[in-house]
Amino acid sequence: MTGKKEKTISGAMYSAPNLEHNLRTHIPPNSVEERRHLNWVYTKDSEITLQQVYEKLFAKPYKEWRDREIKKGRGKRFPPTYYEKIEQDKQKHLCYEIIWQIGDMRDTGFIYTPDDANRAQDLLDEFAKYLLELPEVCVVTQKELDDPNWKPPFEAGLIVHHMVYHGDENSPHIHMTYIPYTTNSSKGAPIQNAFAQTFKDLGYPTTMRQAVTETGDLVWQKDEDGNLKPQMKRDRYGGADWVETQKAILQDMMLKEFGWERFYKGSNPRGNLLLSDYRREKAAEMAKKEERKLEDIKDKVTTGQATIQAQAEQMEAMLESLGKGAEAERQLTVRITDKNAELDDVLRNLADKSIELDEVKQDLTDKKSKVREQEQKLTLIKEDADETIQKAKFAEELIDYFRNTNSSDREKAYFEKMLNLKYENECLKQENQELKTENRSLRAKLEEAYDFMRQFTINGMNMLEHFLRSIGEWVQQKVAGMSR
Repeated sequence: MTGKKEKTISGAMYSAPNLEHNLRTHIPPNSVEERRHLNWVYTKDSEITLQQVYEKLFAKPYKEWRDREIKKGRGKRFPPTYYEKIEQDKQKHLCYEIIWQIGDMRDTGFIYTPDDANRAQDLLDEFAKYLLELPEVCVVTQKELDDPNWKPPFEAGLIVHHMVYHGDENSPHIHMTYIPYTTNSSKGAPIQNAFAQTFKDLGYPTTMRQAVTETGDLVWQKDEDGNLKPQMKRDRYGGADWVETQKAILQDMMLKEFGWERFYKGSNPRGNLLLSDYRREKAAEMAKKEERKLEDIKDKVTTGQATIQAQAEQMEAMLESLGKGAEAERQLTVRITDKNAELDDVLRNLADKSIELDEVKQDLTDKKSKVREQEQKLTLIKEDADETIQKAKFAEELIDYFRNTNSSDREKAYFEKMLNLKYENECLKQENQELKTENRSLRAKLEEAYDFMRQFTINGMNMLEHFLRSIGEWVQQKVAGMSR
């Protein structure tokens, strides 16, 4: 044991980066809000889209090549833009990604080892600036997009779309999203997004060899025509070799700055370089997590079974305390029968009260109709009475006139007609008085009905209040008016 700390160095390669995650247009669930200020972007003009970069890098050479193919009668099947062509390509991707990280969440994480996490953050910051200064790395900014004469300063390299640092997750890391760029393509347009060719041009070729069995025998396979052909296996992976070169630089940085030595996983001294190896490692980790979850579930099931058993024993003891349940059940049955009988009585009483209520409502409805009829009659009588009173006043004026003057026979006949009108007026007054008496009798009966309704309660309100709310307050107003 040397006493020195050992940290892994990761440079995981992906072919389908999550741009929303990287640029934080979508906040992941493991993001810690208090540490989001630790996120930063190394590349300027990060709002530049992939379409804009493709238009700048590939539009002109692709159009020229496509036009030549169309003249040969072969170009119509190719999409109008290079962006669309790569988008439809089953082998290529619009961009690729490398995730750079020192250690893991256990030995270099913000939760478990915050001091080492902060040191790793400083190292990654220095490393990111180093990557952007590499001669084979280029960033397209708005300035380059606006320059019609600009082109990348190399024949092959990595066009970085964006490079971001994340300090709000469990472990500090860098996302480097890039487009592999080469001007040496032998097929298609001369300038292309070509992964293997780009790294080959950079001095990191991808090589293949025939696969062999564990006993050293060559592996063969049949083609579509049934002919045997060698089954090839990738011997060297150019992209991974380039990544390993950069990881060696990072290794020297962390040894120099903090005395951290690099720890290699697996039998391969290069570590887990390939995406397939990285995925297998992550799958193994997930399998372990699932095993732990399964164990937790088993523990919960065991605990639940114990709880159920304890509850069953408690219930059994309760039954025994009640005379093993028989006598308790009989007593409970008697009580239920008695309560059911009481309930039946209540229901019958309620039904009777409901019938009485319906009768009261009907009686009130009838009285209401009578009141309305009497009101209409009274209105007509009052109108006639007003007219007759006016006529009577006029007749009295005539009486005074005829008392003080000599009258002819015609004037006397007119006077007799006026006297008849006054008599009719007196009769109407008498009829009006009788109607008032009848109305007072109806009001007394209505008050009796009200007193009867006050004896009952519906939903916390006596029946009278409930009825008056349902029919409105105008009945009270009318009855009060008749008593004046």
